[in-house]
Amino acid sequence: MNQIRVVSVGDTSAAVVAALEARPTTVRIVRRCVELAELLAVCQSGIAHAAFIATPSPELTSTLIDRLTAVGVCVIAVSATPAETRRLQGIGAVPLPEDATAELLTQSVHMALEARRHGPVTGFAFPGSASWPATTDDAGNAPSATRDTARAAAAGDGNAAITAAAAGPVQATPNAATSNPAAPAAPVAAAAAEPLAESAAPRAAAAPASKRMFNKADRRWFIRGRRAKMPSRRPGKISVPGNVSPTLMAVWGPIGSPGRTTVAINLAAEYAVQGKRVLLVDADSYGASIAAALGLLDESASFAQACRVADQGTLSVASLAKTTTQVVFAGGTFSLLTGLTRADRWPELRAAAVERVLNTALDLAELVIVDCGFSLENDEELSYDTVAPRRNAATLTVLAQADVIFAVGNGDTLGIPRLIRGLAELAQTPTQAQLRVVVNKVRRKAVGGSAEKALEQAWQRFGPGIPISYFLPWDPELTDRALLEGRLLLEVAPEAPLTRAIRVMSCADDQQKSASAGSRSTARARLHS
Repeated sequence: MNQIRVVSVGDTSAAVVAALEARPTTVRIVRRCVELAELLAVCQSGIAHAAFIATPSPELTSTLIDRLTAVGVCVIAVSATPAETRRLQGIGAVPLPEDATAELLTQSVHMALEARRHGPVTGFAFPGSASWPATTDDAGNAPSATRDTARAAAAGDGNAAITAAAAGPVQATPNAATSNPAAPAAPVAAAAAEPLAESAAPRAAAAPASKRMFNKADRRWFIRGRRAKMPSRRPGKISVPGNVSPTLMAVWGPIGSPGRTTVAINLAAEYAVQGKRVLLVDADSYGASIAAALGLLDESASFAQACRVADQGTLSVASLAKTTTQVVFAGGTFSLLTGLTRADRWPELRAAAVERVLNTALDLAELVIVDCGFSLENDEELSYDTVAPRRNAATLTVLAQADVIFAVGNGDTLGIPRLIRGLAELAQTPTQAQLRVVVNKVRRKAVGGSAEKALEQAWQRFGPGIPISYFLPWDPELTDRALLEGRLLLEVAPEAPLTRAIRVMSCADDQQKSASAGSRSTARARLHS
């Protein structure tokens, strides 16, 4: 049997590393490192299968875990407290107690590699020590199922089920089709050896964001440039709006100020008026502007704050809720994570942290709307450096996780070609989101004649084959007034053509089908010259 090569940092009080060096079995210590930076460099050379961190360190973050996972290395780390155990599980590491033996470390390495063969590497606990801290939440209760793990198990996703089972103590979660709340927890070894059947009840992982960790492989798609099919985060097609499941919407558009922020803000307001719990996120790493558009003198960059907490593995729904700003208006309220106050702070928005913030946000709100940056470029010089941050990592991560993408472009002779080229670039990103094309700032003076008809004809001739879903009329007076007063369009002019057109975007699919074609055409045809 081939030996499993392990790189370590430090040693435990029981001298586990020294014991493995003295009598190597199937697990062999090939290198002792002084610090995490040296361990990362050694692992990137390709000589290790697993990394063992015996010295607790706050420098062990989700970003570092993702870098190691990208090169095929599983991470096992020593935990001294229940809080540290939860943190390690949150960032995707395997926690071990301080008094772990060499046999327990060997078992942990084998289990981590076995779980990796069947799916993502997530933080999971191994029994075997009297002082092993129980995996519970802050209130002392066993954690419930995460949203994605439960859905994957309900859909019969064997890989996700193995990962969920490997996540330690499990408990049944009620489901409409298969409900078994009294089901006993499955042993870790048995759960890792036998895939969960499709008819089995959904199971809960002790590690938050466990299902999201499958994106490690797809992050290598970004880094290495390999074409790979993006696995679906949820079973079945998402029909949004009008779906009760938490949904992630991305508002994206090419360069040229097509109105992404205006659409995102007012779309969030329209959903909030319908009674939905909405979280608006400003993830633009080039020119974040939602706070300024709403007249908020915010210098905190709460999205970056949430990313820092998520990178440490301590982000929870409660802490994220405290970080958000509540935007209250006449028709309702929605939550907001403000963007960067300076463009040079973009390295704070790392892909691993952004992914975890989005995962937590979907547990906080029914609908998460993200204002993305324009650029989809993947720097070739950085693509082979897993350490270097990427300027467009936030945008690429949001688009990869989105259920619906609103692609916004200007309705003029410059904006339409840019939108067509941008959609071609968007097609190269690994996403299974529903794409909805939005042509904004539609006006007769820019395209001549019947503006909407002219744009549709040009789109059919030169477009990528995706139909235009929505036309938004040009109303500079309304948008200027709303920007000047820091208010929403529905507050300034609730029956204006632009406001009504954005309201159509927020309608449920069944409501759109039942709406009369005449009223919809009237809302679109009232264009300003």
